[in-house]
Amino acid sequence: MADALKQTEERHVWFAILAEFDIDKGSVIRCQYPISSGAGDTFLAEAMLPEGSHSWSEDQTVFMLPESGGSKADGGDDSKEEKRPFLHCISCLIARKDDSVRRGSVTKAIAVCSPHTFVHAFQPVITIAVEELFRQTKPGSDMIILRDLYNSINSMTLPDTYSIPRLHKALVKSSRLRPKHMRPIPNIRLEIEFGAQRVVSQVPPVVGEDEIGQAALLTLLKRFPSGFMHIFNALLLEKRVIFIGHNLPAADVCANVLAACLLISPPLEGVKRRVFPYTNLTQLDTLLETPGYVAGVTNPIFAQRDAWWDVCCDLKKKSVKLSPAYEKELKGEREGLSSAPSRSGSTGSVQNTNEMSVPAETFDQCKELDDEFAVELRSGIALGRGEIWVREMVTGYVQRIVDMAFGDSSTGRIFACNQARIRMLKDTKQFRRHAEKRGVEKSSGPCGRNTGVVARYVHALQNGAPSEKTLVSILDFFLENLTTEDKLMHLLTMLPESKGGLYPLAICMYHESPSIQRKTVELLQRFDNFKEGSLW
Repeated sequence: MADALKQTEERHVWFAILAEFDIDKGSVIRCQYPISSGAGDTFLAEAMLPEGSHSWSEDQTVFMLPESGGSKADGGDDSKEEKRPFLHCISCLIARKDDSVRRGSVTKAIAVCSPHTFVHAFQPVITIAVEELFRQTKPGSDMIILRDLYNSINSMTLPDTYSIPRLHKALVKSSRLRPKHMRPIPNIRLEIEFGAQRVVSQVPPVVGEDEIGQAALLTLLKRFPSGFMHIFNALLLEKRVIFIGHNLPAADVCANVLAACLLISPPLEGVKRRVFPYTNLTQLDTLLETPGYVAGVTNPIFAQRDAWWDVCCDLKKKSVKLSPAYEKELKGEREGLSSAPSRSGSTGSVQNTNEMSVPAETFDQCKELDDEFAVELRSGIALGRGEIWVREMVTGYVQRIVDMAFGDSSTGRIFACNQARIRMLKDTKQFRRHAEKRGVEKSSGPCGRNTGVVARYVHALQNGAPSEKTLVSILDFFLENLTTEDKLMHLLTMLPESKGGLYPLAICMYHESPSIQRKTVELLQRFDNFKEGSLW
């Protein structure tokens, strides 16, 4: 069986798993295909069959399986394990009433585990497979259904357009905002044949590393209009965030957790590695051992234990609550409190923000900026702005804070008001990872060491009225240094529609200075020399 796992390395699905509720044993795993995933059966069963699942005829959960050496295949060499990538898993559950059983209903769920983030595209065909489980009762039929599902998804062909260079990805995302100005890149059509049925779904041509399923920031903002920025700061500062959906489908809980990932990613990618879209008390130790976790639960007991979280988001009440310890931390009243305690009272080892001194008035200034930004978001939504606009606005807000943490554009009121947040951000693991990535990009990216300068000049164009002398410096720098297609594309990625696109640059054509007019026209003409730029 070792070869079976090796053959799945490039496939869309690594494992298909069947779970059922047993009246005597509880949630159990019945079988897995093509081999065991290596994850514990208890974890898988609880992740696939959420608490209260019998209350819903259908439900879904999402969970993650981190990279590993893989599971020892039956009969294989115990000294070697096959490697597996980080896997995103979606479980689809169906509960059917059945008076012939003691509980009065039968609950079954199938999960598939994929290296792709667009796992929601598999939901329709998984649901068909679960329905087939209720129809087929012959011995061995369960494994046959898993096999057929696994083979059906892995027979799906992704078009060549799915592989897009990194710089093009940012342009593709922006093009989705410009249906009136350029031909948007269409969604990718996926076709999966399962038995006699053909299932068609669509996914965006470009998805972010932490964009899992159909996550929507717009939904999160509407559900928590007054607590949205508390959630934002908790994600940014790597604090523990819990979403509670008592008596709600687990699918709703998962959707909000996955949306929260998009609050800081991009640019701070890798949030999914500390995310538990659905979890419960059986996984509490694992949860509390994860610094800065983002988790979803349906059990209300979590709301009562404020030592387990820093921010608690109640989906039903649409409320956001900060723990007393986290509130003290923001006020600078450290008192040696841990930012990641376990049930035994041990302290976390990753975050050291309790050793810093953060003046209360400084973080209050951060709140002033956040309130202004939240008003801007709500105003845009009231005017009909959609999901992509919200994402670009939030990404720009995060990027500005991150750039200031690196010393880029570090002047003015915004910088002064962000001092507390910047100090706390620099103490997070995700910032240190981003710093390493940024260092690589500065040495190998299209703009090299000029990356920060480009960002600073773009910010000056977007957020003020530069003097004539400053405009000349900016345009001269762009003309001298942005001489290749990759460098010009990098500039385009920093000009999102939410900030006016090319307008802050193009408006310089109407400056009173003939020199600035000429320099602007010369720069804009360079964009006409390649396809993506001419469509901007």
